[in-house]
Amino acid sequence: MLAASLAACATQPPAPTTTGPQTGPIAPLPPPEAQVQSREGVTPPFMRDRSIVRVGLLLPFSMRPQDASALYSAAELALFDHGGPNTLLIPRDAGSTEASANAAARALVNDGADIIIGPVLREGVAGAGAAVRSDNIPVIGFSSDRTVAGNGIYLLSFQFEDEIARIVSYAASQNIRSIALLAPSNEYGRRVEEALRAEAAQRGVTITDTRLYTRTDAEAGAAATALAQTLRTRPAQGILIADNGGPLRSIGVALVQAGVNPQQTRLIGTSAWLGDAQREPSLAGGWFVSPEPSARTDFERRYNQAFSREPTRLASLAYDAVAIAALLSRDAGPSGFSRGRIESRDGFAGADGLFRFRADGAIERGLAIIQVGQNTTTVLDPAPRAFPRSGS
Repeated sequence: MLAASLAACATQPPAPTTTGPQTGPIAPLPPPEAQVQSREGVTPPFMRDRSIVRVGLLLPFSMRPQDASALYSAAELALFDHGGPNTLLIPRDAGSTEASANAAARALVNDGADIIIGPVLREGVAGAGAAVRSDNIPVIGFSSDRTVAGNGIYLLSFQFEDEIARIVSYAASQNIRSIALLAPSNEYGRRVEEALRAEAAQRGVTITDTRLYTRTDAEAGAAATALAQTLRTRPAQGILIADNGGPLRSIGVALVQAGVNPQQTRLIGTSAWLGDAQREPSLAGGWFVSPEPSARTDFERRYNQAFSREPTRLASLAYDAVAIAALLSRDAGPSGFSRGRIESRDGFAGADGLFRFRADGAIERGLAIIQVGQNTTTVLDPAPRAFPRSGS
């Protein structure tokens, strides 16, 4: 079972005494009137006289209730799989702003939280980190924006800078030396373009053209058609498509209809392709970068068994974060949340494969290169099974 645990070269702790869910999720946290507020923090009656490890969850309950529900369910699953009888989840609504997340994090400090997991938005992570920094409480947030990481804030997310580096490096190794870009004209697309240009410069790859579009199916298709016309005079060996869903499918169809031959011009993508690309025939033969797919498949199967529904893409982040909290505190209690242990160079094997936290708070993942087929995918270049000990 692939769930967050120290990687192979680390010392393995004893197996947890709890088992996977058999009949459904654990009982939710008792309502406030049924709890006891002690000097240490919130203590449900059934946990009196225990040395409790309190794990605060800051989730977007009011802003994105569906995502919040999936994240909380995944946290429950991790507690089932790895938490001991002294681990307590304390959920709070992160709201939608830096100020609301800051206030919620301060409330979790009053609740006695030893570690905070979430929020999802960069503003929320920044607000939570500022609220707890003086208390030396670590935060594991789900934002992909590295500018909010560091000083006790860690980002458990899918960071496209590493994804771009992996896919461009692999493409260069396959003699692809010129790439065009299609991406939405938002902050994500602009940061993808910046990361692509930086990595291409290091790998000797030329960026022939970039097309940023308003993120609709029609605008994405129009941008792809315009790019295809440009490729007739300025050809590229690869086209990086940084999108998913309807826009991704529209781009694939438009490129083929405009005369782009996927056998001659390789279509490549980020992990945003996962789950969508194999359902679009025009993308067959394309490559994309992804965390280890077998680990994700195992997590999705077990989540579905526990809750009778499919997890969202972000749900595995909450699973891994709570599993890490349970692992690090199993023998050492709250003192297990030291920077040295969180930043273990051996890393963790989680629901999306191998990962570790860097000293600057960013996440480093082991990533695979996947090839798209008709309703199927194939691993071309697997993710590493362990990190090099000399890594940063």
